[in-house]
Amino acid sequence: MSHIAKFLLYLIIIFGSLFSYGQNRIGFHLPYGEKSVEIPIELYSNLIAIPVTINGYLTLKFILDSGAESIILTEKLFGDFLGLDYNRTIDISGPGVEDSLKAYVATNIYMSLPGNVRARGLNMLVLEQDYLQLKKNLGDEIYGIIGYDVFSRFVVEIDYDHQVLRLHDPDMYRPRKTFTRVPLNIEYTKPYVDTRISQRDEMDSVRLLVDTGASHAILLDVSNTEDIVMPDEVIDVRLGRGLGGEIPGNLGRMDQFQLSDYTFPKILTSIPLEGVYMKAIKRGSRHGTMGGDLLRRFKVVLDYQNSSMYLRKSSQFRDPFEFDMSGITLTSEGDHSDTLLVSRVRENTPAYRVGIERGDIILSVNGTYFKNTSLSDVHALFRKRDGKKIRLVIYRDGEKKIVKFHLERMI
Repeated sequence: MSHIAKFLLYLIIIFGSLFSYGQNRIGFHLPYGEKSVEIPIELYSNLIAIPVTINGYLTLKFILDSGAESIILTEKLFGDFLGLDYNRTIDISGPGVEDSLKAYVATNIYMSLPGNVRARGLNMLVLEQDYLQLKKNLGDEIYGIIGYDVFSRFVVEIDYDHQVLRLHDPDMYRPRKTFTRVPLNIEYTKPYVDTRISQRDEMDSVRLLVDTGASHAILLDVSNTEDIVMPDEVIDVRLGRGLGGEIPGNLGRMDQFQLSDYTFPKILTSIPLEGVYMKAIKRGSRHGTMGGDLLRRFKVVLDYQNSSMYLRKSSQFRDPFEFDMSGITLTSEGDHSDTLLVSRVRENTPAYRVGIERGDIILSVNGTYFKNTSLSDVHALFRKRDGKKIRLVIYRDGEKKIVKFHLERMI
């Protein structure tokens, strides 16, 4: 055999091996030879959104949710457009007020992430209806949730300061000495950490789900604990939205929250009404969740393979824990999410006292039209500072109206 023939045969073997490497692996994997990949992220009220391409054709934004066992597509229209093969229908449970919801199971899905991170042979749940309403509640075109399929394959580093996600090869990753290690317990595909909460001069241990798919700081299911009780002072709020609809509950402050070496006084705590959280999402020993409003105060590394979470303070570490000080619950409406609608006004709040009503459309906030800002930015403004002046231009019954009030810390 000539030298040229041997060289060509060598190339065929090499490229055949590379092709086989990518084609024969089930689940997500990094490009051949890469130790890590960096993916830009977008943040919406402390939630992480990444672009996901389905079957090499349609790219949609998905929430990266460490509490999600399955990949979920929230809008069936996209599944039908892709011609997905639904091989069965199932009932699923989730936080909210409904007992069960219908979803279709699509199999043998091919997905890719930026940086040539690819996966084949995946399963995906396609919701019969858009129960989560992510677009409406987050103000952007977000139509899915992805979790365990990513976290189980990589060491996942979340850099909230620089809005970057880094996926590392678990065999090659070595944490830096500047990080603090926190033991991580993986139960039923979900990550839990042991924390401590101080209330009324008593310190209690609680195991919390590390939940990148929740926007709150911490949530405690008081009905599922023996030692933790409701704070003395709470307000009645809408905690968020789950698969079962809106999650009603209360918001208060615990005296102190301790996560490894880090201590947070007067941390905002969400407490759902008894019975709102289903047994189906309580698998494992869970007292509640630790969400994005706490996690964003760190650079976070989740290493499922080595049962470890690594933390390092971010620039947001000392930000105060604040809740909405206006009294307004907002949603984003319209085909292009360009209409800011008042969906609820809490009684005895600044917005309530100046006459803002459910159904009002907010055209501008402090001189900035909504089309030039985002729902997340408005939420952040309404949590900004006790006493801050707010000027709204609202539209009601065919007329524009200017209303003014000052933010007021209510909890």
